[in-house]
Amino acid sequence: MRPPLEHELRDALVRNLELIEPGLRPVQLKEYPLPNAHGTKGSIDILARDRHQMWVVVELKRSRSSARQALHEVNKYTELLCREKNLAPDRIRAVIVAMSDDWEELLTAVSNAARDWSHDLRGYRLFLDSGGHPVGAERVQLLPRAFEPRITPIHNLFFFATEEQRRHGWRVISKVAADLGTLDLLAADFDRVAEKQCIPAPFGLYLAVGRVDEARASADLLSGYDGPEPFAAEHPAEYLALCVICNSLARSEIRGMNMEGAQPGLLSNLADNPNWAIRGFRGTGAFGSTAAFEDRDLFRFLTGDDRGDSQVLYTGSASPQVASRWEGFRREIRQSLAGNQEWESLVGGWLDEVSQKVGDGDVGLHIYNPCNLLQAIIRGWPNRLEEFLPMVMGEAVFDQGRPSSVRGALCWNGRGMSLPEAVRLVYRDPLFLMSNMYGGTVWERDQELLELLGLQYVLLEKIGPGQTEVSAIDERRIWVRHEQGVRAYSSLADLSAYAQAYADIAANGEIISVTQYLGRHSREVELVAREYRAFVHDV
Repeated sequence: MRPPLEHELRDALVRNLELIEPGLRPVQLKEYPLPNAHGTKGSIDILARDRHQMWVVVELKRSRSSARQALHEVNKYTELLCREKNLAPDRIRAVIVAMSDDWEELLTAVSNAARDWSHDLRGYRLFLDSGGHPVGAERVQLLPRAFEPRITPIHNLFFFATEEQRRHGWRVISKVAADLGTLDLLAADFDRVAEKQCIPAPFGLYLAVGRVDEARASADLLSGYDGPEPFAAEHPAEYLALCVICNSLARSEIRGMNMEGAQPGLLSNLADNPNWAIRGFRGTGAFGSTAAFEDRDLFRFLTGDDRGDSQVLYTGSASPQVASRWEGFRREIRQSLAGNQEWESLVGGWLDEVSQKVGDGDVGLHIYNPCNLLQAIIRGWPNRLEEFLPMVMGEAVFDQGRPSSVRGALCWNGRGMSLPEAVRLVYRDPLFLMSNMYGGTVWERDQELLELLGLQYVLLEKIGPGQTEVSAIDERRIWVRHEQGVRAYSSLADLSAYAQAYADIAANGEIISVTQYLGRHSREVELVAREYRAFVHDV
């Protein structure tokens, strides 16, 4: 007997919709035609109502070739029901019904659509008897969202006496990763290239743990962790994985090996340090084939700069019209500005505003947020300060209207105590600075230091043709954080309020950047730099 045609199957199914869901009933027995003022019209295979009185678009597919059209059809018909029949979007859902073999073609595409679509979308596998009549249906289990094996902030440093020891150490680490359920790890080899005699273990391995996939991981890693270590509360399984790795290496009795804790951003310091050189990358699991990535990709994964995890450096862009990416973009910016409440609030206020105006345009931000003025002086004075001082640069390119550019910086208000006095009051001595650096609390001391010096974070905006061009009709704005929230003062909308906001952040009528401030107090800066350089050394 020949298999039933699609219209024959539809006619049989419409009279017995409870095979699909209890309480499902047809609106009419025939196909439901829909006009379309914006393009091609069409007919819904079966328009039904469920037991909650929602409208249900039932799309029936009999062959693999027609199954490819299923998502197009349900998208079109749900939209037309809203537009042509004035039905509320939250009262419409969709069901795709197909033969068992046809779901091989449908499963991946329907799973993706069901996760991101605003309407409820389900799939059913239809069963026929020997005569080709529907006798049952089974709900299809759609695929979960694909696991994203990104790098977490759980990092560690290992130092070995020889290159062979490092290779052996990596073999131990790789075995642990396999035992724990194909753990995703990414590592960088780095070697001491100058003053090798200063340290006994010149072959380094910088290791970062990827997100643990609960579906594949060892049960021991999913029990959680309750401890004070940084990042452990948010990544307990990953932290426990690192503990297992460190314990395994300790038991391997590699002579001369030592370990140190690390966190995102430290690899950037190693890359900038002329005493060390990154030699290559290696990984396990999702990062087992590093050939799929460029070295700069792997470096950014390890530094955390691609997601703001380093809380120091971040560069990214997005369009508010791509909602999923815009949400991630905002999250990455908040992460990169952690510890800097002023900039976090001001940049957040600016993004809130431009997201409503940019349309199909783009927004980009570059952030350097070290929260460590003293370290910038130690490493950058006198000729490299710009490399280490905090800054924000952003631009919003509107699809209509003039672009907006923002610049964030530290500015001096003309008040405050001398630099040596403030540094001694906050840090007491170089050993106290080092303990704060290793403890991850420098950002708290840094805020105290800035307040004593009269330095504050500001956000200045220019609305005009370009960042460098100056025009009398350009709008200038100063973003200020109050207890009541964030506010922008405009040079065009309210000149007197703008002038007052300008005066509040200026010194004698002039906005003085931290670079200018340090230049004006060069003798004091030199004294502080010399005193702390004698004690504070890079890794």
